[in-house]
Amino acid sequence: MKDHLNSFKRPVALVTGGSSFLGRSISLKFAQKGFDLALHYQSSKVETARLANELEGLGARILMVRADLRKAGQAGVAVQKAVKTFKRLDLLINNASLFYPTPLSDHRIAPWLDLFNVNLFSPYVLSQSAYPWLAKTRGSIVNLTDIYGEHPVLRDYAGYCASKSALMTMTRFCAKEMGPSVRVNAVSPGAIFIPKNYSRKKRTELLNRSALKRQGKAEDIAEAVYFLATQPFITGQILKVDGGRFI
Repeated sequence: MKDHLNSFKRPVALVTGGSSFLGRSISLKFAQKGFDLALHYQSSKVETARLANELEGLGARILMVRADLRKAGQAGVAVQKAVKTFKRLDLLINNASLFYPTPLSDHRIAPWLDLFNVNLFSPYVLSQSAYPWLAKTRGSIVNLTDIYGEHPVLRDYAGYCASKSALMTMTRFCAKEMGPSVRVNAVSPGAIFIPKNYSRKKRTELLNRSALKRQGKAEDIAEAVYFLATQPFITGQILKVDGGRFI
């Protein structure tokens, strides 16, 4: 991707789950760096509109795009709307994600289907749809995976871990298939968001398992995404941002 400071037109990024916990920090980072943004949302219209106003204050043009990624076939519409508005696309950030348990005692397949539709199939459809436009700008794709996709130690979260593991494989597959014109990488967060229902003891035990023994910030993930989006000789990589959780 060309440095936006040397580009006549501002680059454009599509961020799924644009106003979520990580999505907000990622969107802010790219707006600050001179990008216009298409912010995807499903039900968080108010939060996305609030973020859009904030980003417009930074000089970014913003498009809000609604799509239900649980229906993977709809995912490509987000790319179509972004391109129709901005006439280009430089970056796709697949950030939207579902996270909930799928214990062995639950024999339903529907929760697994929703997890895979949002966490894997929709990113793939979005990547397919975005590819022709990203190829024109020598752009890239950054997926948000999870360290538990590689190390599935979260009890009762088999569906989530499996979907993120598959997204890692898809990242490498797309990097091979979409090269040399489009780069594809992923950021794999560690302890950035810790559930509120965790006790102080459980929280401390979790953090002490990492080399840095502290919780990361959403801004750490945004920095990693920006790094991968702007480094022209990196593709097919899964960058762990986990404080040394699994060394």
